[in-house]
Amino acid sequence: MKPHMPLDELLDALQRNAELPDELAEATPPQVYTSPEFLELELDQIFNHEWFCVGRIDEFSNPGDYRTTKIGRDPVIVLRDRDGVLRAMSNVCRHRMATLVEGSGNLKGRISCPYHAWTYNLDGQLIGAAHMRDNFDKKEVCLPQFQVEVWEGWVYVSLDPEAKPLAPRLQPISDAYANYRMSEYTTLFRAEEIWDTNWKILVQNFVEGYHLFVAHAKTIEPAMPTKLANALHGGDAYSLYEQGRVPGKSYERSSDLPMANTQLTEEEKTKAVLFAIFPCHVVSIVGERTFWLSLQPYGVDKVKVFWGSDIFPGTLPEGKEERDAYAAELKAGFDAINEEDKPIIGSIAENAGALAAEPGRLSPKERTVWYFQQYLARQLRDHDK
Repeated sequence: MKPHMPLDELLDALQRNAELPDELAEATPPQVYTSPEFLELELDQIFNHEWFCVGRIDEFSNPGDYRTTKIGRDPVIVLRDRDGVLRAMSNVCRHRMATLVEGSGNLKGRISCPYHAWTYNLDGQLIGAAHMRDNFDKKEVCLPQFQVEVWEGWVYVSLDPEAKPLAPRLQPISDAYANYRMSEYTTLFRAEEIWDTNWKILVQNFVEGYHLFVAHAKTIEPAMPTKLANALHGGDAYSLYEQGRVPGKSYERSSDLPMANTQLTEEEKTKAVLFAIFPCHVVSIVGERTFWLSLQPYGVDKVKVFWGSDIFPGTLPEGKEERDAYAAELKAGFDAINEEDKPIIGSIAENAGALAAEPGRLSPKERTVWYFQQYLARQLRDHDK
């Protein structure tokens, strides 16, 4: 394939790729990763409309609890207001477009712009603007509000006021894995990083078990071998696979933890469930903990990775030292996995621009990649209508 393709030709190639049957499925056309025009279309057609994970509901327990993020091109602040309403709103001042708030934490009752001190209530209403004319009415100024939805304890935001609810599209996951009681997991740790790859490459890497026996031969493979990876049929909004675990072996920690969730069956105790909530929330969940990433593109070859782990209640000892020690051990285990992935997915992003780059056939264990490609094609094919 040509390293550089007009956008319409590239979309046609993506559509042909998505229309291949499961048994003939091929990897993604490489220009999908390298084309700036393709990224701009993704920002318009996907990131301006879809749902994006910004954390867990317990991270916004108290009035003023907040986190800032970026969805596509838009800076966003997610917070619990003084009336207990969970909100998502623009993090751009309505005066001269300065960023209002950075990071995460707790706001003490209001939002104040660091540029000219325009001040807003936690519901986004402007309440203070010094040195303005008498004909200026603060009541007419409010930060734009975005949709918020909570599914199984994860908080999602959509910039699109007409975005269809997410939960109905994910009901098959909720039904199939009800025993995991996903909504009850609570935050253990969070991290934010910039990785050198394309966001789609990272999504595809996370949700397929075909690479474990090579890329993670000394870490994941002994505990969760590739031969036990079973890529299932997904849906329009998600891909799914189940991964068997070898009893008594763990890749992310050195000691066993009690299985506090008594609702799990014996089979469920010995497997991990991995799914992608399209476009870019990827999750691994077992009886004791979660491990998940939420992604945002920072160009064709860089991606902002917001990631972390959550714990099922009763799994950890109550002491703070023990909890902190487990969190540190678990994060170190996942850091090691991430460091194994980074050079490989980085090389894919670089090699996608090569003259000889061509998509090859997919393994049955990569069916999740096939579903993701179908999703991309659906979202982008009607861009000119």
